[in-house]
Amino acid sequence: MIISFRCPHCQTELQFDDLSADQSPCPVCHQSIFLHVTTALRQHNMADQCAICQCPQVYVQKDFNRSLGLIIFAGGAIVSVVLYAFNLIWQAFAVLLGFAALDALLFKLLPEVTICYRCHAQYRRVSYNPDNKAFELALAEKYDSLDRHDKYQAQTSPDRLNERTSD
Repeated sequence: MIISFRCPHCQTELQFDDLSADQSPCPVCHQSIFLHVTTALRQHNMADQCAICQCPQVYVQKDFNRSLGLIIFAGGAIVSVVLYAFNLIWQAFAVLLGFAALDALLFKLLPEVTICYRCHAQYRRVSYNPDNKAFELALAEKYDSLDRHDKYQAQTSPDRLNERTSD
């Protein structure tokens, strides 16, 4: 298993594959990163919650670069429109059909990645967990609003306000 995540302290992009320890220092800021590894994660290689932020909700999606996907889609659309402009209707449809076939092939061949709703940590090479479903917008909004609320609380805490007034 490979876990890709941002350091909670310095936001540096990190990868972690050793689940034997319960904490590890960040190679950049040297602060400890605590791992909350569950029994399912350690023994069965099955992501049932986030080991970084302990969020109980994770989702599964195909492990594909979204920017590359948009470039492929735009390329197919542009080539098709150019062929339409030259009145090459069948060739334009053939291009669209070819790009649709490429999309289906990539969907079939690419592995899945499990992602945390709260901290967006990515878990690659994990065993299938039937409890992990596809992305749900309602859950994403729930954890995003909780995250915003926590940041707001941290910014408006009495200690933080005293710091601002003393400046």
